[in-house]
Amino acid sequence: MGGRDWSKTLVAPGWIRYFFALVPPPKDAAAIDAFAHDLRSSHDLRGWPIGLARYHVTLCGIERYGGAASEEIAALEKVGASVVAPGFTVAFDHVAGHGKRGDRQAVFLETSQTFSILDRLQRSLRREMRARGFRTPSKFGPHVTLLYDERPFSKPIIPPASFPVREFVLIRSVHGTSRHDHLARWQLGTR
Repeated sequence: MGGRDWSKTLVAPGWIRYFFALVPPPKDAAAIDAFAHDLRSSHDLRGWPIGLARYHVTLCGIERYGGAASEEIAALEKVGASVVAPGFTVAFDHVAGHGKRGDRQAVFLETSQTFSILDRLQRSLRREMRARGFRTPSKFGPHVTLLYDERPFSKPIIPPASFPVREFVLIRSVHGTSRHDHLARWQLGTR
């Protein structure tokens, strides 16, 4: 079940990502979206916020050209079902960007804090994925992508933005569709 390490690739048409993620509750997603729109106008950015249904924190995952086999999706669902963790709150305190000047860069919320519960959840998922033959990177930097833009911007410190984490989800994202399909979800703190 190997495959490419999707964290080091530019995803092109035909590639589909399957990843575990934290998704903010609707009220918190709306606050993130409002912040993204304010950031866009206050920094004269041209990219549009990615939208309420797509804000998330990626934990780990895979990509497959043309999609994953049903056996792989079933294995990912077993990974999710095997992980037990408590609920917690995650907070972000600054805006950052990633990409080369003049190229399309991701603009995202990032944290300068360490969340040991979040780190343990991510490591547990990664360990379970590797035990089932998936390759997934160990590098992890919690963030929420807000938009993509080609213009440079100053990276402001912001009042902490937080949301409660009571579950994690398995998401399928088809490159170019601007859509996330939630394939499965698991509650935290109840199993």
